[in-house]
Amino acid sequence: MMQKSTIILASTMLLATLSRAQEKRYAISADIAGAAGYRLSASVVDGMHRTTDTGHVRSGDHFEFAGTIKGPALVMMSSNHPSARFEMVKGGMFMPAPTLEFFIDDKPVTIKGDASELFSATVTGGKLNEAFNSLKKKTVPLTRKIWELRREMTKYKTPADSNQRKAISASIQQLADEQEKLQKAFIASHPKSYVSVVLLSRLYESYAINDLEKAFNQLSPDMKATPMGSNLAERIKGIRTTAVGSKAPAFTKKDLNGNPLSLSSLTGKYLLIDFWGSWCGPCRQGNPHLKELYAKYKEKGFEILGIASEKSAELADAEEKWKKAVQTDGLPWLHVLNDYDKDQQDLVAMYAVSGFPTKLLLDKSGRIIFKEVGTGGDELDKELRKIFGE
Repeated sequence: MMQKSTIILASTMLLATLSRAQEKRYAISADIAGAAGYRLSASVVDGMHRTTDTGHVRSGDHFEFAGTIKGPALVMMSSNHPSARFEMVKGGMFMPAPTLEFFIDDKPVTIKGDASELFSATVTGGKLNEAFNSLKKKTVPLTRKIWELRREMTKYKTPADSNQRKAISASIQQLADEQEKLQKAFIASHPKSYVSVVLLSRLYESYAINDLEKAFNQLSPDMKATPMGSNLAERIKGIRTTAVGSKAPAFTKKDLNGNPLSLSSLTGKYLLIDFWGSWCGPCRQGNPHLKELYAKYKEKGFEILGIASEKSAELADAEEKWKKAVQTDGLPWLHVLNDYDKDQQDLVAMYAVSGFPTKLLLDKSGRIIFKEVGTGGDELDKELRKIFGE
């Protein structure tokens, strides 16, 4: 018995050691002029997981960050310095400034910049930042100009100012298109860089599906195998498989009571799949109307399945916010939480959800007959009237 316990203990210690060995330590040193007395925060995207690291002030404008990551990670750094946001409307409506973006991997990172324009700070350390800096040299001036124009546009608020707003908006779009062109060129010329995986994951909606598949297939096998690369592959598959006319991909997730609920169990009804979250204002604003539709058509063979996707890093917190929102909004239909076993089955990726809310209407055989992203118009109402009548 002692021998068996010893083996189990040794195995546990070995697994823990291997787990730690797979993690990398990161260190960030930042000197940001004018940041003394303010907070500097780093949002670290490690694979598909996001955490927040608040820098420790060592002296005045000098901040240090340290932690562990499992692989290369994107960092988005921001501060609570007054220049980090712009007051659009007196009384508290603010527009956030662009963030400083860089990568952490196997080398310490050093940052030097000014709090008045954190997004343009100089970042050194590691091959990823060396490659990313070659791109940022071209895109940061465009980011600066877009930020200037966005602030300028807030001056024009009345109907009489519409021409000025339209002209500024067109200029912003032109600059954004130029940025996108530069980023896509970087992706094509750096197939072995993790920077390309991150950029492609961000830009995938701007590609036609065939071009997206081509760009993804040109990535190196190592980049495709990263968590973000695998997620992107799932999204590409989702675009193909969730087009109107396709059979909805099968899945099983836990419901409000912790019981498994399979899509296949709902065959035989017209089913509305509603991707939403407790954090999503437009989703929750649309819930009263969804309740009206549910009450009107439920007895005629209509069902709704809410798939919540929460932003909380901790599952317990995500679960709490989800259940509270269901209760607060009084939603009487079926619900599952995407955060359960998300690493094994991410429905947002599987269904290529690009915005919230996203709604898909399935016929009795489970085929997608209607798809809507956002909260526009009464198209869903019209579709339901076609099926069930008034």
